[in-house]
Amino acid sequence: MEVKGGVKPKGRVIQFTVSCETKDNWISNLVNLVAINGHYVLGFMGEYGIEMSCVRFVTESPSEVRALLEAHGVHFCEREVIVVGLKSLDNLDGILRCLRAGEISVLYAYGLMISAQNRTGIILMVDDVVAGTEMLTRSGYEVLEQGDLSR
Repeated sequence: MEVKGGVKPKGRVIQFTVSCETKDNWISNLVNLVAINGHYVLGFMGEYGIEMSCVRFVTESPSEVRALLEAHGVHFCEREVIVVGLKSLDNLDGILRCLRAGEISVLYAYGLMISAQNRTGIILMVDDVVAGTEMLTRSGYEVLEQGDLSR
């Protein structure tokens, strides 16, 4: 897919969101389900509520995890996110300023560990993934694709 300025967005990184009635250990059980089946959760954000909770996560193998969740009857949704490699904590401020300059809203963010390379990054949910990817790439930030996260 070609976008303005000739910049091609990198491969899609998919975030899974699972919502469930709040029960003890359900987030841990979900992460264990993925791990027991040989897949890594690279980053996750959990929100615990009185009645309902949700967990958002990125994995190194979204196709396999999608099939696994479906096979276990887990209801989920998927959304494309931006993942940017972090070189230092100063890098984070620059990333957020870059997006703000492009009038891209960050809805939420959380960290991740790229296990194969012992690297860190940040997962960004923004209001416009294509424009956000374009802005960050043009500004010289390392926007990662799914292949960069996989083993």
